[in-house]
Amino acid sequence: MRRLARLLLLAPALMLAGCFTSEVELIGARDARRAMPPGEYTHTPFDTEGVEWGGVTWQGRIDYGFFSRRYTSDAPNFPHQNARLRRLSGDIYIGQWPREDGIGYGIVFIYEDMTTYHQPDCHVLTEEALAEAGIIRDPEGFCSIETLDQLEQVIRTYLDILDGDVRIDGIYRKVG
Repeated sequence: MRRLARLLLLAPALMLAGCFTSEVELIGARDARRAMPPGEYTHTPFDTEGVEWGGVTWQGRIDYGFFSRRYTSDAPNFPHQNARLRRLSGDIYIGQWPREDGIGYGIVFIYEDMTTYHQPDCHVLTEEALAEAGIIRDPEGFCSIETLDQLEQVIRTYLDILDGDVRIDGIYRKVG
C-alpha cells in the first residue's frame, strides 16, 4: 500500500518536469481526434525510484465525449481527466490535459490494446530550435507555447532530436 501511495504522488511530478505548457487550450474540439478506444483501463506510471513499472496506480473506465472530444472517467483520480488528442503522424499523437496552472502537453503512442505516453522535457531542445519555433523557456524550465502550429513544430523537432529513444512515462492497458 505504501508503494501505491508513493506512485500516486510521483505521477503528477512526472507530468510537470520541464514540460510544454500553454495558458489556453491549443487543441480545440475541432482539432481533437478519437484515438484511444473507450473501455476499462489500468494506468501504470514509470517509477523513478528504480522499478521500471512499479504497479497499477489507477483503474477504471475511460470514455470519450462525442461533442467535447475529451477523455473522461467517473473513477476517482483519473490522471488525464479531460484530455484531448491530436494526431501528429501515424499512431503518434499530441496529448493535451488541464493542469492547475494551465494546460500541459505530452506525446502519446496508440497501440491496439495499450496507450503509452511521454512527458517531453523542454531542456532537450536547443536554444536554436526554440528560437526557430518562437518559443521561450521560462526560468523553471517550461516551454510556453502559444499556437497549435508552434506545438506541432516543437513536438516534431523534439522527436527528431530523440531519434526513437523516447522514454515511456506511463502506460494505459485495456483490460476489457
